[in-house]
Amino acid sequence: MKYIFGAFQYVFKNFLFLFGFALIPSYFLTLTVNFDTVSKVFDSFFQLKTDLDFLTIFQFLSPNVSSRWPFGVICFATTLIFLPLLFGFIEKHMRIGSRSLKGLAARFNYNFLATFSILLICAVLYELWALITAGLLFAESVILGGIVCYVVAVITFLGMLALMSYLFSLLLMWLPCKLITGYNAMDALSYGNNLGTGRGGKLFLSLFLPVLAGLALQVLAIWLGETVRFSFIGFAAMEIVFLIMILYSASLMFVAYFDATGEERMDKKKIF
Repeated sequence: MKYIFGAFQYVFKNFLFLFGFALIPSYFLTLTVNFDTVSKVFDSFFQLKTDLDFLTIFQFLSPNVSSRWPFGVICFATTLIFLPLLFGFIEKHMRIGSRSLKGLAARFNYNFLATFSILLICAVLYELWALITAGLLFAESVILGGIVCYVVAVITFLGMLALMSYLFSLLLMWLPCKLITGYNAMDALSYGNNLGTGRGGKLFLSLFLPVLAGLALQVLAIWLGETVRFSFIGFAAMEIVFLIMILYSASLMFVAYFDATGEERMDKKKIF
């Protein structure tokens, strides 16, 4: 819980300085969501039905494979613009205590290639995860039936969610190690894994628990939008969830890095 609390504390304490970096990427990420597909999956889930086909499940897990894929491309492009700036801001703030926007353009040039490489790897890993998870869930719906299928599918989904969180936890400190130390990609990955030794459980939970909470909030957002029959509410709530999760993930990387290295965080020092 230490990393979760630390990352959320940083996000909300500095929210006015941070949210602008995630506003546009979170907007286009929300546009990738096909709310009709999401509603169909949720309806089947809560009514204990097992009538979903593979494509519907895959589109639910990865909206980028649906007709809304152009928004996914735009989301990736805007993320490549804003994330290097966000990383530069957080690093500078934690390292020297300054929340000034001065010098972020230079950090963008330095951070861009590393951000692009790691973001692309994470995107590919997620798509593979979505494909495998959709295949498993569909196979279970074909082989099993009734409440047994429902229970096994829920366990499978949570297990795959845990697997994804574990894989990403192994990469969590890769980017800070690369940006702060200047190591090449493989050395930074090795250094990040060394820093994570003995902290694997903390890093895993710092991703898994917020992902579960984010998923629950998305369900609530969809339910709320359908209940009041005003889709904008569901859309706005979903974007807020995505925005906070983007900021949380970026902050978590550096919170974990500074804790693991023992380096003093200057953003915590009081300046009189």
